Parts: sequence; C-alpha cells; structure tokens
Amino acid sequence: MKLFPFKNRDRKRRSRRLWNRSFIFLNLSFFLAFTNISFFYIYPLALDGMGIGPFLIGFVMGLFSVAAVIIRPFLGKIVLLKGEFMVISMGLILSFISSLGYILITAFGPGMLIIRVVHGIGFSAFIAGAFSFAARTFNPLKRAEAFGVLGAFMMAAIALAPSFGEFLVRQWGFYAMYMAAAGSLIMAFAAVCMINYPLSSTYHINNKAGVKYFELLKKNRSYLFLLISTFIFAHCQCSVTNFLALIADEKGVTSGRFFFISFSVAILILITTGRFIDRHGKLFIIKLSYPLFCLGILLIPAMIRPPFFLIPAVLYGVAMGLLFPTHNALAADHGSKTEKPAIMSLFTAVYDSGFISGTILSGWYAHKTSLNILFWTCGILAALGFLLVVASPIKEG
Repeated sequence: MKLFPFKNRDRKRRSRRLWNRSFIFLNLSFFLAFTNISFFYIYPLALDGMGIGPFLIGFVMGLFSVAAVIIRPFLGKIVLLKGEFMVISMGLILSFISSLGYILITAFGPGMLIIRVVHGIGFSAFIAGAFSFAARTFNPLKRAEAFGVLGAFMMAAIALAPSFGEFLVRQWGFYAMYMAAAGSLIMAFAAVCMINYPLSSTYHINNKAGVKYFELLKKNRSYLFLLISTFIFAHCQCSVTNFLALIADEKGVTSGRFFFISFSVAILILITTGRFIDRHGKLFIIKLSYPLFCLGILLIPAMIRPPFFLIPAVLYGVAMGLLFPTHNALAADHGSKTEKPAIMSLFTAVYDSGFISGTILSGWYAHKTSLNILFWTCGILAALGFLLVVASPIKEG
C-alpha cells in the first residue's frame, strides 16, 4: 500500500538524490501550508476592527498555538496507526474549513474561539504527518541539507504572505484574504498528492498503544536534552520576533531593516550550508551557532540603531539559519522507523511550546522588568543552551 497514488520507479536510486520529485513537492506543500497560517499574522487587524481589546486579541491569537501544541502528541500516535497521508489530509481539510469559517465571524464569541482551535488542530495535523514523512524519507546523510531547504521554504512563506495579505485587505477586504488562505490549502493538497514515496509497512502495527512518550524520553536521554535545547532556541527566537519592534520603537528607530537583514541571511544560510553541516556534523554546528545566537540577542538593546544594527542582525540571522536545520535533523536521527512519528510530533510540539512561552512569559517578564532586561535575559538563556549542548549526552544518529 502506498502513501501517495503514484508509482515510484528506481526508488533506491532516487532516494540517494535530494532534489527528487517527492522532495520538491513536499517543500512546496510546506510553503503553501505556511502561507495559509502566515496570512493570519495580520488577523489582529481584523480583531481590532471588531472592537476587540489587546488582551482578548492576544488570547484569540494564542489559542491557535495552544490547540496545536496540546493535540500534537496524540497526532503522532494517529500517524503511527493510520499513516501520514491520512493525518496530512485531515489537517489540510480542517484548515481549509476553518479558513473559510473566518468569513462568518463578525464579533468575539464561541464561534471565533472554535474556529481558532480547529485551525490550530488542522495545522498541527499537517505538521505531525509531514514532519514524520520528512524524518522517515530524508536521506540520513543529507538530513541537515534537506531540513535547511525545508526551513527556507517555510521562512519564505512567513516573509511573503503577510505583505500579500495586507495588499488583499487593502484592495478587497479581509474576505479576500480568507479566500486566498483557503486557496493555498487546495494547492497544498495537490502538491501532497504529487509526492510519490510509498508508505512504509512498518507503520501498520498491531500494538494499539503505540509509542509511550514517557518511556521514549526515559530510555533516550540524548533526545530529552535535545528537546530542552529546542525549547530554549524556540523561546529566544520567538521573544526576539515578538518584541524587537517594541524595543526598536523605544530606541526611536524601526525594526523593518533588522527583520529584512536577519531573515534574508537566515534563508541564505538555510539554502547554502546544508552540505557543510552534514559533512562536519550537526552537533558541532549547534555548538558553533549558539554563541552567535547569544551574542546577536545580547547586542540588540545597545546596537539596534543604524548602522550598528547590521552586526546583531547578521549574527542572529546566521544562528537562526544554522540552529533550525540542525535541531530538526538531530531529532530525525533519533528513534526507530516506528518511533519517527512520535519523535517528530513531540519535537515539533516542544518547538511550538517555545513560541507560546516566548509570547506570554516574555511579555509578562518585559512588563515586570524592561525590554532591555528581556533581551539580556534571552541572551543569557541562549548561553545556557550552549552549555547544555556541550555538557549533555546529545548524540548524532
């Protein structure tokens, strides 16, 4: 039985190549799925237009991520029992329905909250199935390069979709943006159906209990410490993304140039350094990247003004471009084939948890202290991440 309804000739020869048909369409599906959620980065504008206050806007926006994180471990077990294609399809369908559902929402209420929860579950299902597929099918010798390209496609969607969404809203209103978001998922499903790698028969097992996460962590200390490092990286990354505009405004400058430089550098690194990472070792690159990440964050309060902002922006962009694929590739190195869905579901749930804490906890901490102290604390936390990686038993597959 196959995951996708296409024959795969010369599978062994193709699996050695990175840029095969499956890899291209998998990246395209990620770009389109992330285009969908990136459109909704400007949803706070719609909420503000409904007369909803800042606190409720934060609650509504955060509900998406909370739903996505809570459901992710259960989705990993469903992938194990039912296969990746079913979970990916379910995720895209739920996301499509919820994207159209926003058209019906005109005020804060249960309907709005249900739509956000369903959208979060749908996106989480796509991530669970797609990352499991990536971990299982990417050539182990080229995993860092593969996840680097995958990250570049995701980051490109995040960079492009909000601006395009603003254009649609200016021209035709938010309904046009909701329709475009739903349309991106139709194309994402078409891209998924063009992937031609077969479904592994090892996913169809008789053990209905599946993988138990506690036992998985208990027996695999390397994976446990990798998850801790992943949370630190995601928390710091989200804190910078969410509060850079505020600290820039506090210093009397704009944040746009910093974002443009750092994300451009990150995309360039993601595309070009994968082979270097695979050749020299993922763990070595993480150890090399964390000091850059730490220094880039620590320098932001003092060097956010031009022309000095180039220094922290480049450091931060290089570190992002190296830490993302290395953490993903190391996670994919862990576990057997039947454990891959659980491994990647838990990994992505921890990564997303860092984005929740980077919004809620960092916002509370900045309110209690100051933005300067928030960035300095995140820099120190990144330094602790470096020490953790150096001292912990994280291993490469």
